Amino acid sequence: MSETENLQETSAGKTAGTERRLDDPVSAVARLSTGRLTLRAFRPSDADDVFAYSSDPRIGHDAGWPPHRSLDDSLSFINDIASQGHVWAIAPEATVSESRPQGTVIGSVGLISDPARNYDKVLMLGYAIGARFWGKGYTTEAARAVIAYGFEELGLEAISCTCYPWNAASKRVIDKCGFEYEGTRHLVEIGQDGIPEDFLCHVLTKGRWNELVRSA
Repeated sequence: MSETENLQETSAGKTAGTERRLDDPVSAVARLSTGRLTLRAFRPSDADDVFAYSSDPRIGHDAGWPPHRSLDDSLSFINDIASQGHVWAIAPEATVSESRPQGTVIGSVGLISDPARNYDKVLMLGYAIGARFWGKGYTTEAARAVIAYGFEELGLEAISCTCYPWNAASKRVIDKCGFEYEGTRHLVEIGQDGIPEDFLCHVLTKGRWNELVRSA
């Protein structure tokens, strides 16, 4: 059995006996465009792209999850996580071609439930991007588009975001998007290195976001 056939079979099994084609979106998230990026629903056919960046130990270490060990791990992410809530694949417009009309996926961005809050008008921003694309401003660009969608289309009252104290790159994205520091939650989880980790907690209210938009 070829790799693609194996992926097709696994994908079908993930949908409880209902065949999902490789190019079928796993969610109904709206397609968003920025100056350089397309944000769209993940598809099972993105598994190779997801594995390419998620197998890098640096990505999961910074985001708080173990590196993907196989295509099955990446397919599980697509089918079980990216299919829930509001999660987008990040694909640069420059990677769109006749042979790859959906572009190459270089990361993910999403709005998910905030485990620290029991209020459905607040969701938490999360993101991950391949190391090859660090330092290009892609994460901030994608995050700003998703934040705007959250306030304008989902009717959110606030968006939260956390990062590890040592993750300076993630903190820069958070600051550039206008989040305000709320405080530090100590000893939240055991990290990938087996060391207890703190979270720096941030929030962006709709009122502050409106002010930032007016002043831009």
